[in-house]
Amino acid sequence: MQILNLRFGYIVPFLVFFFLFSIHDVRASHGPGTGGATTVPAITLKKEAFSLGLRTEWTEFESISRSRILEKAEQSGSHFDAVDRTFLHTAELGYGVTDDLTLGLIIGWFESINFREAESDHDHAHDHGHDEAGILRGDPDGITDLWLFGKYRFYRGPQGHWAVLAGIKFPTGEEDKENSAGEKIEPGDQPGSGSYDFLAGLAYSRWLTKEWTLDTNIQYIFRTEGSRDFKVGDRMDWNLAMAYQIIPRNTYPNIAPVGEINVRYLFRDEENGRDEPNSGGTTVFLSPGIRLGITPHLNAGALVSFPVFQNLLGEQLETDFKVTVTVGYNF
Repeated sequence: MQILNLRFGYIVPFLVFFFLFSIHDVRASHGPGTGGATTVPAITLKKEAFSLGLRTEWTEFESISRSRILEKAEQSGSHFDAVDRTFLHTAELGYGVTDDLTLGLIIGWFESINFREAESDHDHAHDHGHDEAGILRGDPDGITDLWLFGKYRFYRGPQGHWAVLAGIKFPTGEEDKENSAGEKIEPGDQPGSGSYDFLAGLAYSRWLTKEWTLDTNIQYIFRTEGSRDFKVGDRMDWNLAMAYQIIPRNTYPNIAPVGEINVRYLFRDEENGRDEPNSGGTTVFLSPGIRLGITPHLNAGALVSFPVFQNLLGEQLETDFKVTVTVGYNF
């Protein structure tokens, strides 16, 4: 379905130099990636510099009743799962190998609130683990997969900065979480995928004026088959961000409002080599936020992401909004 919505009644892994930098695993409709409105800049760390970052991403999903969960399970022809909200907490470390090459790693902890799932066959409504409405519950919380990433700036000049992005994900996350019936939760909802995945991208950054900055990037995540013959769909992102430096960047503390457009396209998941009909789709976010330079080494940021367009394939849970908060320290 296609939905245009502006929900301005609702009230952002990795801070690099002067902007939010994040490469993390965005998996299924509301798995531990759940996406994030973050633009990757072409700016790299200085040689032998380190960057530490903590990031929390809160995703709020549409409210859905028990009867509606069962109805969507029937419409899907297999099963349907729902969750009220998710939190993805990540720790991020970066190192400047040279002035133009940054390497780092990201690992996180995923948690979900009020996870529920239903099967299309209601004959099992009173089997072990189901509640009176035929709903199974679970807590697919745990450690996520580990990303190793790199960013190489191949051009720096009066027209801005250009950099290539690369990353590889290792299957370090938990993938054996069970529901109330003692069955393993679907692979797309586990904290870990059991797969090795790869990222490639391109980033561009420049100062438009003394106050205005522009950052944009495009990236593609190639997934491989993971646990239980399940493959999370590939992902493609395009992001554009602009910021206005109210207080000069080399004066502390300083503040800069940020605005982003984030386009996310998810390919369909695959199970046993066949496409999953209730997966994949396109989402467009508008993401206003703010970044703070607290000291020359300490910075923070916050971003709120509103999905203004959602074209989800099949029966999937829609996103209401996202909130991401980051704190970074460079030394």
